[in-house]
Amino acid sequence: MTTRDDDELEARIRRAYRQREPVPFRDELKARVLREATSAQGKPSPRTATRGRNRLMSSAALWVAGVAVALLCVVVAWPKAPLESITTTQTSRQSVRSQGPAQTVVHGFGLAYAPIEVSNVRVGTLPGEPADSCVLAELRNTSNQTLYEPDVMGVLWFTPRGGGDENWLTFVNAPAEGLKPGQTVTWGFHPSGPHAGSSQALSEIPHLRFFYSRSASAESANLVWKQAPVGVEDIQVLPVAGGPGATWQSADVYATLVNRASRTVDLADERAVIWFSQGASDTFFDPSAVRFLFHVTPELPGVSWPTALKPGERVRVEFRVLSTKGTDFFSRVCHVVLLDAPLVPQN
Repeated sequence: MTTRDDDELEARIRRAYRQREPVPFRDELKARVLREATSAQGKPSPRTATRGRNRLMSSAALWVAGVAVALLCVVVAWPKAPLESITTTQTSRQSVRSQGPAQTVVHGFGLAYAPIEVSNVRVGTLPGEPADSCVLAELRNTSNQTLYEPDVMGVLWFTPRGGGDENWLTFVNAPAEGLKPGQTVTWGFHPSGPHAGSSQALSEIPHLRFFYSRSASAESANLVWKQAPVGVEDIQVLPVAGGPGATWQSADVYATLVNRASRTVDLADERAVIWFSQGASDTFFDPSAVRFLFHVTPELPGVSWPTALKPGERVRVEFRVLSTKGTDFFSRVCHVVLLDAPLVPQN
């Protein structure tokens, strides 16, 4: 083909292009094509294209990981993650690249004191209860806001009369009617122990402290409940035959504990937080959660397990929870997490 033939062919193509029927593109599609055509004038660098592919692969990986975590929460009934990651600085270990000290992340739950002054905590008797089987205390709201029951959670613990550390502990609720600013009330309840022999009478010295029912940051926490290096698997909840009475119900919580540390863990140094929630990711801070605290040593008659776990060792444990008839343990998700003792203020 000659140069003249090329010129004639180009002229025919130009005439055909000018006489063409318009393509019925929508305005927004036309604008998008124009934008892409304009941006395509400069070829993207190989690094840019690689970054785009990496973003796509990362998004896919995160989606798959998210599905896996969601399934784990449903199967194991485990919270998504500890509420707070308390960061502490260790000057003895230096990072290879950084000039400053390395940071170690310690997983735990930060708690802040609620503005409730507790005084005159004592053993007493409430109407309809056995003698000396209840705990009484004076509570005063020291804030300028009304504190309602869901806002706070109490921790009750006992120490031996001869002196010593906490020997028994549990969660307790605040007054249901709420505490107005400056108001003082006498608050009482019937805990399940520790008793003097077969009697219902309480045999040790009670202590009580209230915390906010929400997580506190590392900076604002008055107390940190450090998570123990013990995993919890295969949680099961079974009803207790017979039950404790017309107004109460109980259930047995079974769980397998796994020592994930490189050292032996003494379960006598740990405490178990057990809670029943409406959602699989709810923590024990949730106002609607039904909370319990236990020592991780055998307490039920006829039940035993080794309390010293070597690295990687597993043990099956059992706890018995007690609540009012209105609490449906079996329609909720049961969670169990182990924390290092002590969980109570040391003052």
